[in-house]
Amino acid sequence: MYAVGVVLLFLGFAMIVLGSFTGSSATVGGFVLIGPVPIVFGSGRDAGLLAILSVAAGLIMIAMVYLTLRQARGLRRPEPPEGSNA
Repeated sequence: MYAVGVVLLFLGFAMIVLGSFTGSSATVGGFVLIGPVPIVFGSGRDAGLLAILSVAAGLIMIAMVYLTLRQARGLRRPEPPEGSNA
């Protein structure tokens, strides 16, 4: 799971660097989650689409963290004490 995140980060940076060499106009969009408050921003022709995609990516990341924590807690179930019928 960790390797997938690293690869996605690397690909994102590579796309930004390669896109900077084209010299065309850039469209920017983003999503910042500060506690429960989402902040969506964008500029350019496709800013709305980029903002929607970034919100979807943020929700997927939140779901992945939740599922990972849920799985980790499920692996650490305490064993019943000796002599009990449980």
